[in-house]
Amino acid sequence: MMLNRIKDGAIITGLAAVISFVGCSTPSQNAPEAHEKRALASFSQEITSPVHEFQIKTGGVYTLDIEVKNTGTEPWFRGDGPLFVDAGYRWHDSTGAVLPLEGTRAQLTRSVIPPGETDSLKLQVLAQPKPGSYTLWISMVQEQVAWFFDKGASPLILHVTIT
Repeated sequence: MMLNRIKDGAIITGLAAVISFVGCSTPSQNAPEAHEKRALASFSQEITSPVHEFQIKTGGVYTLDIEVKNTGTEPWFRGDGPLFVDAGYRWHDSTGAVLPLEGTRAQLTRSVIPPGETDSLKLQVLAQPKPGSYTLWISMVQEQVAWFFDKGASPLILHVTIT
């Protein structure tokens, strides 16, 4: 038997009422899996590393320790897929041109990084296939939205020689 109710001039079935009620619940601020998925309004970061330059062989992998600080006004959320925040990198050649392939990502180690807090990450840097002198721009990225450096944040820039 289907139960219908009239509320505020609308007829609601029992199942629709449950879905409507659950959909209207207020997520806890402490539950990152319940955060509202939307683009950040504040793309602000501070990224540091004890390494300022390194050398690597073509096709090699270099593990780079970085510390990221959320200097923005909104929390960063860890996860897979769109709208989550990761650390990543872009290669620039000796002329300053951005190379087409984006680097690997390092996920946050905690589910949420609130404004003012830091996280220590290990970024796996994959070397370019062609030897030469490069710069590596390390930045946070909100997946499917923007690189933080494209929104005005200063990336960590390292000099890399590939042999």
